[in-house]
Amino acid sequence: MPIALDKSDRRLLFWTGLIVLLIIAALAWQSSSQESDSGVTSTYSATSSGAEAGFLLLDEAGYKAERWERPPADLPADPRSTVLVLAGPSNFPSAEERHDLERFLRAGGKILATGSRSEWFVPDARSEPEPVVSPEFIEFEPRNLTSLTRAGKIQMSPGAHWDSASAKYLVHYADGDRPIVVSYKVGSGEVIWWASSVPLNNAGISKAGNLALLLNSLGDPKNTHILWDEYFHGYRRTLGSYFSETPVLLGLAQCGIVLLALFFTYSRRNGPIRAPYEPSRLSPLEFVYTLGNLYRRARATQTALDVPYARFRSSAIRQLGLRADISATELARSIRTRMGYKGDGLEKTLQQFESSKYGPELSEAQALDLVQQLSRHAYNLKFITSEEQETALHADSVPGTQPRPN
Repeated sequence: MPIALDKSDRRLLFWTGLIVLLIIAALAWQSSSQESDSGVTSTYSATSSGAEAGFLLLDEAGYKAERWERPPADLPADPRSTVLVLAGPSNFPSAEERHDLERFLRAGGKILATGSRSEWFVPDARSEPEPVVSPEFIEFEPRNLTSLTRAGKIQMSPGAHWDSASAKYLVHYADGDRPIVVSYKVGSGEVIWWASSVPLNNAGISKAGNLALLLNSLGDPKNTHILWDEYFHGYRRTLGSYFSETPVLLGLAQCGIVLLALFFTYSRRNGPIRAPYEPSRLSPLEFVYTLGNLYRRARATQTALDVPYARFRSSAIRQLGLRADISATELARSIRTRMGYKGDGLEKTLQQFESSKYGPELSEAQALDLVQQLSRHAYNLKFITSEEQETALHADSVPGTQPRPN
């Protein structure tokens, strides 16, 4: 026999199934996008931003090239004829790693660095990132006739420009008056800086002049040992880098969803049971309107005075310990002497309430005025709250409660 589920259980199953479907869709999308362009200029990547083609061409050009996956401290002690390629590093170096890179340069090594992050790796770098990088490759003419500009024009989409006019820096190519290919000396070594990794990545290395720029920057293949850095492309591991990996984040997200589901189901089954609130089908003021119309039809104005007056006497008698049949004059005198009340017109107001019982019938306007006067005295004596006093004072300003003229 099938088990019947109530409405709340069906709703819970629906939302649980929907969340599971969303997780499956996210995992499927993540797996399908793993081959997309990550933007990292890695020699292991065959995407547009990768540098696999450039690295493989170095072997064909006669260079001794290898991927460098170790920290800068392991760089050769005698780095002459050694070139370290820092192509758009994705991680930042520590102070110790930057010191090791500077030691490598001053001992005679060469660093080819690209992108705006280069100033974090090599000393004396002065680059400024571009606010908007062109998606199209732009052609640039040589600024000076140097060993790097022998191929003539190059194509690049600069992501930065050199931000120093010092004569220490030799400008090879420039975008107007902004240098985009610069070289300078550091000790016995040399730094060559490009504003972008385009001339050596898979998408740009085939453009006119770009491969020649790469080979001219590296030097003579017979005497050059190339170390193409991968350490700062992900091989440099820290505790934070492990948690930043996508599988870890997805796993934590799934654990969080399961934990929220546990809290939700526990609170539904173990929380306090309360009857659902059912609002009244009647308007809260319907009774007031009905009772007021009955008083008006019966012309029972005196009843509207008896209720607040009886309440005032009861509060005063109970607080002062007086007898129930005390007169209005004695009651007012006791309030002033024993409670120190100094409000004007208390005796007159109480006497008007007493005389209204035996005198001619008062109009609605007169009755309302008496009730408001008594309300002020009751509030001053703290017999009623401020909300009750406001209600009485402004009763004649509420739509539908204006007294009718006689």
